[in-house]
Amino acid sequence: MKKFMLALLTVVLMMWVLEKIWDFLILENKNIKLSYVTTGAHDHKVLIHGPCEPLFVISPEYLDSITGVKSYNFGLRHTDFADNYLHLYLYLQHNKAPEQLYLYVTPESFDLRFNTFHTFRFAAWMTDSVVREVVKEMDPSYYSYSWMPFLKYAYYNTYKTFDALQGLKHWLSSGKSPYFKDGHVPHDPTLYSSDTTGYVAPRRLTYANGNECTTLENGTVYYETYDSAQRFIWDQLREKYLIKMLELAGDYGIKVFLYESTPYWGSIAHQPNRSYFLEKTKKLALEYKVDYLLFDSLKLGQDKLNFVCPLILGEQGGKLFMQEFAHSIIQNKK
Repeated sequence: MKKFMLALLTVVLMMWVLEKIWDFLILENKNIKLSYVTTGAHDHKVLIHGPCEPLFVISPEYLDSITGVKSYNFGLRHTDFADNYLHLYLYLQHNKAPEQLYLYVTPESFDLRFNTFHTFRFAAWMTDSVVREVVKEMDPSYYSYSWMPFLKYAYYNTYKTFDALQGLKHWLSSGKSPYFKDGHVPHDPTLYSSDTTGYVAPRRLTYANGNECTTLENGTVYYETYDSAQRFIWDQLREKYLIKMLELAGDYGIKVFLYESTPYWGSIAHQPNRSYFLEKTKKLALEYKVDYLLFDSLKLGQDKLNFVCPLILGEQGGKLFMQEFAHSIIQNKK
């Protein structure tokens, strides 16, 4: 029994040490946006936040050239509002608050079938009480095991081991900058081909966010989501964390703008309750005294060649959108 207990304690100690090493290496990985921004010393006047759409569409380099205001793209792929909330919370814990926050919101944002909460992104910050509280609500199964040594990493090991190894590389190289320094992940040049129905869709898409990379050989799958009537379902938990984000920003005196970049008009036609969701979002924005900017009337929404999928503009379409988007930043800068 004594030998067993000694062996058990040895394993627990090794797991605890391994956890501390992973904590350190994850924080050293500058390709992880949270690791990058929690180093502090970030002073961006404008923060662009949300899921894939701003991540791939908004180029701070191009946007800043129009506005003269320093911005950062804080978008992350497939994130829901709870994920966005924790990213904003941790950003504000370590950096000066931005003057303006632009959060991408679309009908899909309130529907559980679209986007998700990425628990593994917050493993290195589980000592924070706010992070633990949100993780407990969003992923109770993970939370119930996370107190055990190293289990907070082993639970989603597929996602975190590479991050730790990349963090080791960044630590050894010292002063390593993130691969996407301004947070923008541009699409690769997109090739187009027509299918039998006559519409044009990307033949090949590559999505990347740091070490996360997905390649699709047939871009038509993104359009097929809207081939038939796509009715959205409003989720109260999504609404809860949107409100928490608005309240958090308000506590820091940040001027918040909810916005939706120009969607492809052909897809809007297959969203029968889109207008209801837009009106509900507008009422929510009005209640919390924030603006809700819609750009769905811009003519660039007519041309499918401006898009890589129904809600994500390509490089040229993105530039056309940012020329309009920039007006709000200019009008509201201090």
